[in-house]
Amino acid sequence: MTRTDGVVEVRGAVVTLGDRVVLHGVDLTVPSGEVVTLLGANGSGKSTLVRAAVGLVPLTAGEVHLFGTPLAAFHDWSRIGYVPQRTTAAAGVPATVREVVASGRLARRSLFRSGTRRDREAVEEAIELVGLSDRTDESVSALSGGQQQRVLIARAAAGDPDLLVLDEPNAGIDRRSQEAFARALRTFVASGRTVLLVLHEMGLLAPLMSRGVVLDAGRVVHDGPLPVPNAYAGAPHDHFHGDDARPGLFG
Repeated sequence: MTRTDGVVEVRGAVVTLGDRVVLHGVDLTVPSGEVVTLLGANGSGKSTLVRAAVGLVPLTAGEVHLFGTPLAAFHDWSRIGYVPQRTTAAAGVPATVREVVASGRLARRSLFRSGTRRDREAVEEAIELVGLSDRTDESVSALSGGQQQRVLIARAAAGDPDLLVLDEPNAGIDRRSQEAFARALRTFVASGRTVLLVLHEMGLLAPLMSRGVVLDAGRVVHDGPLPVPNAYAGAPHDHFHGDDARPGLFG
């Protein structure tokens, strides 16, 4: 595999789920500082690709490197903040917004070491980033679906990741939450960090995108300037309804 300066490098990725080939030799490079969006119709393989890139789906063939390190040898998961598709911040245990977001700092410190001043500052900054400072001490179970999604994004951001991976962060959330997320992403990107996200509709996020990668039936059919008109954004899209996550990916 030829080395580049990519934060994420996927080469020749083949993924088979059951008896179905979902990805067919996909290549993807996400350079440092870029905001790359994956687009495509239902079953195109967008979510499978991001999950394979962070080691949640095994490759049948091909290679993945993260920050220049082969996936199998990569252990610095605190550098990656991952928010899967359609999960909830309310896990059945009473917890405030601050408590959920603070869990994103665990990958940055020992389990048995109490939080530092920097930990507390990072949590408050992440909550402010997503526009929930006025809800900090409220139970996440009392929040709307869009607000809970913003809590999960704040949890990922609290770990100061170099790479933020988001799978359809705007799916099913209200306009106000979409606007808050767009502001948060703009701030995150302005710090020079890297973002890879799956989107059904770019909407307010379109101006932030460096590049669009369109998948069709498990193959890349476009990689470059965003498609015009937004040809794939209105098509039915694929969902993974689960919250499987490698420990540390939320930090």
